[in-house]
Amino acid sequence: MATSALVPDEGELQLGPVRLPVGRLLRSRWGDGEPVAWRTQAPVPEPGPVWSALSALHGQTGLVPVLELAGWGGVHDSCREVAAVADVDRTDARVMLEHRWDDCFPEPWQTGPEWDDERQWVEEMAAPFTSRYPGLAPAVDLALAPDVLEAAVGSFPASRIVLVPSERPADVPPVLGWCPGDWECAFPAPTPVGLAAVLRSWEERFGARLFAMTHDKAYLLVERPPRDLDAALPVAAEHWVFCDEPAGRQPVRATAADIINAPVWHFWWD
Repeated sequence: MATSALVPDEGELQLGPVRLPVGRLLRSRWGDGEPVAWRTQAPVPEPGPVWSALSALHGQTGLVPVLELAGWGGVHDSCREVAAVADVDRTDARVMLEHRWDDCFPEPWQTGPEWDDERQWVEEMAAPFTSRYPGLAPAVDLALAPDVLEAAVGSFPASRIVLVPSERPADVPPVLGWCPGDWECAFPAPTPVGLAAVLRSWEERFGARLFAMTHDKAYLLVERPPRDLDAALPVAAEHWVFCDEPAGRQPVRATAADIINAPVWHFWWD
């Protein structure tokens, strides 16, 4: 585990000024493995301010708060074998994204009507980029106003609060052993470690923090999103290969328009 913090005991919990209702242990291997997190037994009304307060306490508790949104399939439904967070240190987000980008395009030797149609579709989706990987998007320095971020977090409905012993939000997936949806069957198949590597890179370049999840969705609170279309396009290209359903697997140009000044990024692995 990437932190010396321990999973809290079951029951009610007091962390600084934050009092949480009864919680239960969340275990890996679909509930049969080791304890990896603590989760409130019932949804917490208006969880945004609670998440913010718990995030501010992370330096003291070593616990990263995550909202588990209500609906079909919770975080525990995708908690497989815990991965080694140390492996994230040896994983290059750029290399992983480039590999996934290359795999999206048919090989030159793949010819014929079916492949031609596939190639045309991929090229339309990836435009204005080509089969040549565009590289990582530059970092953004200008931050959104705090009240914009606060409003974004406050807009989320009643949710369970999950507390994960972790150095940073990006490392939550390998700590939990979280593979969203049918990620294991996706092509090309990534891993929780690869996912964490990209999330770390986005934390550093855009202040994007994982803050809400289900078994097949992830929501990031973004402190420094791209501010215009030119800056948003290479970020959208990363979204396009990171997840099979960013805003419905729409073209890069459409995703770019959606994320300009957006305080939340949403991903869905169908």
